[in-house]
Amino acid sequence: MDFPVSNQQYNEQDGMYPAQYDENGIPRGGPANYPGQPMSALTDSDRYEGNFDAKTGEPFPHLRRRPDGIIGPALMFVDTDLPTATWRGSILVLVPRGYPAPTVVLNDGASPSLPIPSILLDTYKMTAFYRMDIEVKLDVEKEKKVEYRISNSSPTYQFFVPAQTTPWRFCFWSCNGWSLSVSDKEKQALGGDNVVWDDLLAKHNAIPFHVQVCGGDQLYADKVWKSDIWKPWLSIKDKYVRRDAPFTNEMGAYADDFYFTHYAKCFFMSKFGTSMTTIPISTIVDDHDIWDGIGSYPDYLQNSQVFVQLKEYAFKYWRLYQAHTNQQLARQHGYFGNHGYSWLKQFGPYMAALGPDTRYERSLNQIIDPPTYDMIFERLNGLSVSVRHLVIFLGVPIVYPRLTYIEKTLSALKSTGVLKLGILAKQRALVNMWGEPELSDDMNDHWTSAVHMEERKMFVLRLQEFARRRNVRVTFVAGDVHCCGAGRFASSNPALPKEQDYRFMPQIISSAIMNVPPPNMVIRAVHSSAKTYSLDGSTDETMYRLFELDVNGQAPPNNNHKLLARRNFSSYVENLENHSLMINIHVQKDTNQGTKAYPVNVPALAPSNNMA
Repeated sequence: MDFPVSNQQYNEQDGMYPAQYDENGIPRGGPANYPGQPMSALTDSDRYEGNFDAKTGEPFPHLRRRPDGIIGPALMFVDTDLPTATWRGSILVLVPRGYPAPTVVLNDGASPSLPIPSILLDTYKMTAFYRMDIEVKLDVEKEKKVEYRISNSSPTYQFFVPAQTTPWRFCFWSCNGWSLSVSDKEKQALGGDNVVWDDLLAKHNAIPFHVQVCGGDQLYADKVWKSDIWKPWLSIKDKYVRRDAPFTNEMGAYADDFYFTHYAKCFFMSKFGTSMTTIPISTIVDDHDIWDGIGSYPDYLQNSQVFVQLKEYAFKYWRLYQAHTNQQLARQHGYFGNHGYSWLKQFGPYMAALGPDTRYERSLNQIIDPPTYDMIFERLNGLSVSVRHLVIFLGVPIVYPRLTYIEKTLSALKSTGVLKLGILAKQRALVNMWGEPELSDDMNDHWTSAVHMEERKMFVLRLQEFARRRNVRVTFVAGDVHCCGAGRFASSNPALPKEQDYRFMPQIISSAIMNVPPPNMVIRAVHSSAKTYSLDGSTDETMYRLFELDVNGQAPPNNNHKLLARRNFSSYVENLENHSLMINIHVQKDTNQGTKAYPVNVPALAPSNNMA
């Protein structure tokens, strides 16, 4: 979703190569010669040949962080095996195809392990993806620092795992990139890419995080549509003819090259790449990982051959880079869903984490397939009886002000045919490249959109029943909207303490770690609809007045106390004495140096509440 983040409009004019085709109709050298690619191969950050040697697979110097030509490592948290007290993870590396398969050696303070072998996940041109599965036995009382080396060569990396009896600490962030509409001036005004990343890594160096949950938009892949390769398809006037037009081999070659290279650049030439060597990731998918608004467009677009096939290329690389898996091994590696890639993990014995895939199965009228909901609750019902908290990570907030006034305006414009007027169709603020209202996908993305309200209600009521029966506190964490805040579902009975209310489900909103916040007028408009709403006869929902003061000690702009339009991330720590969850939203200071913390405390659910 990209609702709107900038006062500027994207206006990039690239030089073009003429296409040169081989006997199979594929451009020679792959997509390097596609229309839409910049003239300079060395300055194009989204071409294989601009980042890797096409004959050897060796990364060019600007991509190399290691002396041996291996790209990575990227460390991922897989799960905790409670019966054996074992931490499980994986390491992803990209290796030139002529290299031996990599290995990893772990040292948890006892004795180094034997070299752990890797499995080949996939290849692209002269580059191979390898995954190494690793395990660490959890100590009873002491956290461990685990050192590791790839293929027994420098450098040495480290990560941290909790003990069986110590708290888990994790952080959450989202929107790690810039929307295409953001100008260089706006980026500079915020201090550039890394102000919040530097603060996150400094806090990790002081007190290490055990997991970083990446809450969607780990990169911005919207530039995929900037190529001239799509112009013939976009020029088809009849939308049903466009729906049925073929996805060509040329388009496939371009998509393969773009997603492979865009990921390599965004993931490993960044502070995010640095963080993945020492803080294990767990990722969920949101639209910009695929492209802006995916799943929230009309059926003729969603079901078009181009959308369907391009989506598969995008998810191919989401699986490889973000989930350390491929289509054949995804279920074996713990991902589930009717079609998508949801996950459920144990953050130790007392906390479970659920990451539903809200993009692969999304359509204009649904967010998650009904069979996937059944799979989710089947797995939740199998959780250990020790679990006190279930944290659900969603790309888009489920507790959020209503945006119905914008929806109604867009619906009226579309129904009256105003959007067909040529003078309006040329304005990017009103109409997107597909001829649809520019903000329509943003509205449909929201759980609180009119088309998703019944599905949202069903999901929350099923979670209430789970919380009641299992005495588990449910907390939502989400990003996407480029601001921060907190809200909650709760019993409509104001006299019922939170500790006894299984309907009490807080929502943390933490976004963005890099992208620019919305203009103040947008936050003001959303804030004006941040009222108390009724979910059903027993549950209401509201946003908190979390920001009585801004980071500078003054009242927030326009007294918007519920949503703060500043970059941020959030951190989470278990309190094992009372089993509460201590949360801080770390908001970038207006000096562009460091962050200010806004605390939220989530109490555990008392065991005597299940008849409330």
